[in-house]
Amino acid sequence: MKKHVFFRVLVLILAVCLAGCGKPKSAKSLASAAKSQYGACTVVSKTQTANGSRVTLRDKLQGFEYHAWSGMDELYIDGSSFGSLPSNGDDFKISLINHVIGLHREELDDVCDDHGATFRAPEKQDDMIVIMASSLKEGEAAACECAEILQQENLESRLDGLLIIVTGNADPDWLRNERYGSVCLPDTSWRTPEDEERDFYIGRARSQTDPKAVYLRTEKGVFRDTGADLGQVVNTLGSDYPEKADDPVTFYYFRSSSGNEYYVCDFMIYDEQYDMRYFTNYKE
Repeated sequence: MKKHVFFRVLVLILAVCLAGCGKPKSAKSLASAAKSQYGACTVVSKTQTANGSRVTLRDKLQGFEYHAWSGMDELYIDGSSFGSLPSNGDDFKISLINHVIGLHREELDDVCDDHGATFRAPEKQDDMIVIMASSLKEGEAAACECAEILQQENLESRLDGLLIIVTGNADPDWLRNERYGSVCLPDTSWRTPEDEERDFYIGRARSQTDPKAVYLRTEKGVFRDTGADLGQVVNTLGSDYPEKADDPVTFYYFRSSSGNEYYVCDFMIYDEQYDMRYFTNYKE
């Protein structure tokens, strides 16, 4: 509890120090950052005020337009305002995805029609493609064929990570339907829900422990096998987490760059700095 209070006090002090500092990026800076992150582009238009900037850019590699912007965001902590901080963003990813879909929309729709499925394009940033089908078999076939089409446009790997989710079609709202699986570019092969979960923890292992971690296997166990402290477990609303020593836990085993075997578990803990991370016995 004392660590938690100290952490919150530290956040408040930092917020007071930072609020009001800095200014939003200029249109020139936004264009320069976009070029550095996404590749060569030209400025189509730009607007700039004391409160922020907005630029429209044309991507040189694939010829579509996207936007980048800056501004000041109000900083709230526990409902109280502590001033504002500069922020910036862009819609490169969604613009690229929709550009590629637009180039092949008829072909994608034909593939889905052949399998009695429907194709839903992303509607906002960080959204995904959704295919709704009457069966797993038809959905899998449609998703893999659509992925092959889209992968042709994955120039310089800029569509890596694009997710095609497949669900049933019992409800018009895809979120209410059974999830069959997915395809994730640049790979165009089918992933079951079990594959998706494994890939999630592979990603966590590489970001939290060793970027070159090699996945070995998955094993089931119970919480007492981990050696972790139940008092450190993060109680995540809406998700399963161990509450007793004999509660089930999944172990994802990896080999590190130095050849040592270790595991990452499917629950989170608070570490000594009160940061949340997936529990692991990684020591390097």
